[in-house]
Amino acid sequence: MGLKLDLFRGISLGMITAFLIGSCLVKILSVSLAGGFAGFRGLDLINLAITTNARGGPGIVLASVAFDAGIISPQFYTTLVLAAILTSQVAGAWLDFVLRKGWPLLIPHGTSDSTLISTEGSPSVA
Repeated sequence: MGLKLDLFRGISLGMITAFLIGSCLVKILSVSLAGGFAGFRGLDLINLAITTNARGGPGIVLASVAFDAGIISPQFYTTLVLAAILTSQVAGAWLDFVLRKGWPLLIPHGTSDSTLISTEGSPSVA
């Protein structure tokens, strides 16, 4: 994959910017909407939206397959790979920030404040 990536001639800053902004907005808004319907609120929605926005390894694999098949241009291939890397880095940085602040990643809904999830997966009361 790294040998196919041309960060000098195969890069289009306009394409990268437009793709990142557009795809991230669509993903974050759709996850926020679906999460809202599922009963998540506030920080829970933000955490879900940012972490599901990460494209990671599957995004790179899909970009490589499409590029090898001749479906996408070298510029779009570079855009997809950089989007996968950048969105994954942002998700990791966000999770690190949330955990360092001591905030919960997800607040359990429908349970009392005294209910904890044990390591065995069955609820236990504190």
